Order: sequence, then C-alpha cells, then structure tokens
Amino acid sequence: MSSTSYKDAIESLKADKISGSEEIVRKAVQIVDDEIEREPDTYKNINDLMMMLLEVSKIKKEMAALKNVLIYFIDFYKIGVPVVDLADRVLEKLDYQREQVISKLVPQISQSGKIMTFSRSSTIAHALLKISDNKNKQDLPEVILFESRPALEGKKFAMELSEVGYNVNYLVDAAAGMAMKTFKPDCVLIGADTIFPNGNVANKIGCHSLALFAYQFEIPYYVVSTSLKLLLKTVPFPIQSYKSAEIWSKESRPESVKVFNPYFEVIPANLITGYFTEFGMNKNIPDVKMEIEKDYIHKMYE
Repeated sequence: MSSTSYKDAIESLKADKISGSEEIVRKAVQIVDDEIEREPDTYKNINDLMMMLLEVSKIKKEMAALKNVLIYFIDFYKIGVPVVDLADRVLEKLDYQREQVISKLVPQISQSGKIMTFSRSSTIAHALLKISDNKNKQDLPEVILFESRPALEGKKFAMELSEVGYNVNYLVDAAAGMAMKTFKPDCVLIGADTIFPNGNVANKIGCHSLALFAYQFEIPYYVVSTSLKLLLKTVPFPIQSYKSAEIWSKESRPESVKVFNPYFEVIPANLITGYFTEFGMNKNIPDVKMEIEKDYIHKMYE
C-alpha cells in the first residue's frame, strides 16, 4: 500500500506544467527514493519496486524519459546495487549525462552573438548559466525567448537569465517568424521530451513552427538532450489536449467554441540540423542510437 505522501507527490507531479522533462524525471526518481526510505521493509528487490516504477512511468505519457528511466533502475539492480541505493545511482547517472551534454554544447555556443530557444529545457538552462559564470555580462550572447503558452515557462526562463546578466528579447509565440527575420540568431536550441528512432522529436507546442522558420532563414536548429529521451523502438505518441480552461474558461466561452490545448507536437527530423547529446553533436539520431547500443553491450551502468 503506497503512503499518502507518495500519492500526494504523484498528483503534484502530474499537475506540474512548468518543469522540463528532465526535471520531471528527477522529481519522479526522488519520489521513488522517498517512498523506499519510508517503507524499507516493503521494497526488498526490484520486483517489489516494479508496480511503483510503472506507475511513475505513466505520470506524463508523452515523456519517453520516464519509461527509459525504468531501465536504469533494472540495470543497476542487475549489477548488484542495493534497492535502497538505486535512486541515488540513477540520479548520479542523470547528472553525469547532463554534464557531458553541457560539456559538448558550451564550446559550440559560447561564442554565439544571439541564441534563440523555446520553452525551458533544464539542460539548455544549465549550459547558459555555465557560460554566464565564465564571461563578463557585456560578452554574453543575446537570448531570444518566447512565452511558451499556456504555462508561460518562457517567462520563468527569461527571469532566470536576466538575473545572471543576459539581455533577453521576449516575444509572444506567434511572433516566431518575425523574430527569426529580425534578430537573425546564430542558432536555435530546443530540448526534447521524446526523440524517436527516426530522429523526429516531440517537444513543446510551437517548436515545429520555429523549425520551419529556421529552415526558411537557413539558421541551424539543434536539439539538446541526453540519450535518456531516445526511444529505442517506435511507439505511438499521444497528442492530447490539456485543460481548456488554461486558454478560455468554460463559463465565458460560447458553447459552439471548442478549445484544443495541446502541449506537445512532433518536429520532423529533416528540419533538425543536429542533436547535442552526451556523445557530442550528431547530425543523425541513429548515430546516437548505435552509441547507446554499444554502451549497453559494454555494461553502460557499471
């Protein structure tokens, strides 16, 4: 029987509309860790954990990372990590992956004059913060951000960056084309909620149109993500509509008006210039998939 604290934490995470997918995964892993600490006699082996892990993997159905993190738990257990230490080892693995992505990304973008991004990727945020630690304010690139409606995580990101010295250009989502033409960024960076085996990427609604404008104006469009987000086989991706009241309350809109509030969409691989992962910058995601398979062969979690 799951504790009340666990159930409350799950519901809170389901309601989280601001955190990026990697932050969601970290919070989910922490929920598992907290529950194991509360109920140590209940969780003695990986089989005891499976029901909880499966429930956690369904918190955000569109996020491949929540499914893939199950593999991390299982593989660590198979090499002898005690159940009580599994979550800590998984978090260490996530930290290592993110550090590797940032170490590959920062040298490539630190000399950029203008960087455009959408929504709020925690990995991109950490990379920009790292650049701000090593540069004077006047030498930092300009950042172009969008609201990222309806949760407005772009606004949160703009506040974060301005506090560490960045000059931020903040626009409504519908101004993506004008912003691309006006600011002429050196590159566009987006995160990923799911990367499909063919290179297509699911991310916050608005990223597809940004990719189309980047393609039109010949501006490099990069996906920044750890391999945790990569599906090793194709599965259906649900494009679901979230609460309509976030856009227009039921009480104030006419009955004949139907509201569709999707949070995610798929960006085709042919619009993506490359993928920054812990393996470096790859032009094709199958190259990354091969590296992951090699790592699995060589016991990647030891």
